[in-house]
Amino acid sequence: MKKKILAMALSFTLAFSMAACGSPQVSGPVDRDIPNSSSDSASDESSSGTSAEESPDKSSTALTDWYNSDDRTVLEDGINAMFANLNMTFSVSVEEPDTIIYTYQYTQTMSDESNRQELHDYFDTTLNETYEEFINDIRTYKNNYGLPVTTLRVTYLDLDGTSLYSIDFTEDYVPSDNGTSSGGTSQTFASLEDWINSDEQKALVNAINQQFESVGATIDFYAEGNVLVMDFTATEQMDLGGTGQDDITRIFESQIASAFSDMGPKLFDSFESDYGLVLDDIKIVFQSYDGTELFSKYFSEI
Repeated sequence: MKKKILAMALSFTLAFSMAACGSPQVSGPVDRDIPNSSSDSASDESSSGTSAEESPDKSSTALTDWYNSDDRTVLEDGINAMFANLNMTFSVSVEEPDTIIYTYQYTQTMSDESNRQELHDYFDTTLNETYEEFINDIRTYKNNYGLPVTTLRVTYLDLDGTSLYSIDFTEDYVPSDNGTSSGGTSQTFASLEDWINSDEQKALVNAINQQFESVGATIDFYAEGNVLVMDFTATEQMDLGGTGQDDITRIFESQIASAFSDMGPKLFDSFESDYGLVLDDIKIVFQSYDGTELFSKYFSEI
């Protein structure tokens, strides 16, 4: 039960931070046929659990032991299910003694000479805006899995294995200020309730739920006065295996609350800059299939 919640929590974090990178709006070749031979070598390397530099020793190190565990498999399967319709695959590899690598590879050609810099700038802006989620992943690997992780490397590959972008995150990472923007709406709303009833909100919920469908969950936004509520609900019955509410709360506190503490300030800033809304608070709620509340937390309580 604990491992399933932790793995799913990582999946939620990655889905929020990376879904926007699935279809960058750039010019260039994105509709070519997929030649099977061009992705074989990259797929073999990323699925084998090896880094670009070396193969991990399968018998002696902590990262390798984790790589060979079900936890890594569950994480990869969950993210790949989310990305099934986004022309992208996800894999995890390790570099001993302290680096975990997330590799995202497109299943269609994305880059040529005409748009390479545009793609680089897109990834640079997007990943620098979401760096807190990756730092939280480092802390999760350290605190919940006991892994000696100091670096999380995020790499994007084109169909043929060509590197499009790579960045290393550490706990003391400072985002670059390159003056670029990933875009977004400039529409303002008179109240949070107006935003909840807007096409903007409906489009956001639909996009997120398309990713969450494969992991058995949905998200909904609603307003409690000027408090934004993010409601996660399981779409299938969860086998709690006799786990008591105190244990469930501790599991969520150990992972979800820490992710929320990193994500919260960005949500406050985004709502103010993008929608002209200064929120009083943000609340997250997790519910089981039958509507039983498993966990809830206000940002102000952290």
